[in-house]
Amino acid sequence: MMYKQLQTFASLLWRDARVFRRYTINRLVDACVWSGTTLYISQYVLVKFGISSQFASFLLLGNIASWGVFEVGSSISIILSDLQGVNSLSYYLSLPLPSSWIFIRIGLMDAYKTFISTLPMIPVGKLVLGSHVALNSINYPKLCLSYVLAHLFFGFLGLFIASITPSLEYLSTVKMRILFPMWFLGCYQFTWHMLYDTNPTLAYLNLINPVTYIVEGMRGSLDLDLPLLPYPICIAATSIFIVVLAWAGVRNFKQRVDCL
Repeated sequence: MMYKQLQTFASLLWRDARVFRRYTINRLVDACVWSGTTLYISQYVLVKFGISSQFASFLLLGNIASWGVFEVGSSISIILSDLQGVNSLSYYLSLPLPSSWIFIRIGLMDAYKTFISTLPMIPVGKLVLGSHVALNSINYPKLCLSYVLAHLFFGFLGLFIASITPSLEYLSTVKMRILFPMWFLGCYQFTWHMLYDTNPTLAYLNLINPVTYIVEGMRGSLDLDLPLLPYPICIAATSIFIVVLAWAGVRNFKQRVDCL
């Protein structure tokens, strides 16, 4: 019985991955345009304001770590549109699978979509920055672990937020009140220690922001000669957030669609 359930679950994931293929190129282009533009401006324009020439290299891995924030908004809109429209979720819940697996599938597929979208960001970064970034200074085992955990986090973040968002009409509120502050305060343009030197109280409050650990952990795989949060702490915190968001998102959705 369990084998058949796992087989059905894997088939659903494979089907979703095949459906996503038609959108893959557009997602890749979107991620490359955004990342390439921010890196170019940071490296060749903002230096005119006296910003360090290392700033663009600093943003490179931060772009990968934070792209998921933008994808979360799309994930939430897709989930809520389905609930308010064709409601294909009802079909999936009728399959001979535990209801929890259906919601976990949503988080995993959103993580996969974000993961695929960001794959070209490092090559594009090297193309834009040239000799200003050395790819041999990256610790790739650390990067791979941070990479996978980051996208799992954003996949289940979208699931959780969708589970507590009443309707699509609240999407702009979610973006402005939740997603934007998480990204902008999540050490995208600075390190946690820089924030601490400026405002210790805000820095400690920012430790409850999971994006902080994701970005700092991702940058921990690159030799930037900057003080960062310890890499093991970032990995542990990100893992805890993934588990909590997955559990809360599944529980909330089961209550929402009354399939307890």
